[in-house]
Amino acid sequence: PTAIVKSNENKFKMKFFSAVVLALAATASTTSAFAPAAKFGVRAPTFELEAKKSIEDIADELKGKKVLVRCDVNVPLDGKTITDDTRIRSSIPTIKYLQEKGAIVTVCSHLGRPKDGPEDKFSLGPCAERM
Repeated sequence: PTAIVKSNENKFKMKFFSAVVLALAATASTTSAFAPAAKFGVRAPTFELEAKKSIEDIADELKGKKVLVRCDVNVPLDGKTITDDTRIRSSIPTIKYLQEKGAIVTVCSHLGRPKDGPEDKFSLGPCAERM
């Protein structure tokens, strides 16, 4: 009797699985993965976004403004000595441009990932001196 019950369960599972596969196949032929889904209810208003601005686009507005610049100065260090300052040198033109336009510039960054609070090996002191 238990073998008959398991056999019936397996037949039911197979029929159910076949029905699901057929249903998916039927809908797959009428829809596309790249087509937008059918919209129900209220449509959202459409609008266009402005193009991204660069610093040059807002140069006239910089005089006297405080500007926070987040720089990526994750430079390789040998103790407290910087072994490659490419990232620092690449941030200097932007900082100088902002200063020339009259901005009050503050630079921030991080170095490494200290686990239990501040660690000397992750100090930005050498980077600040180089800048």
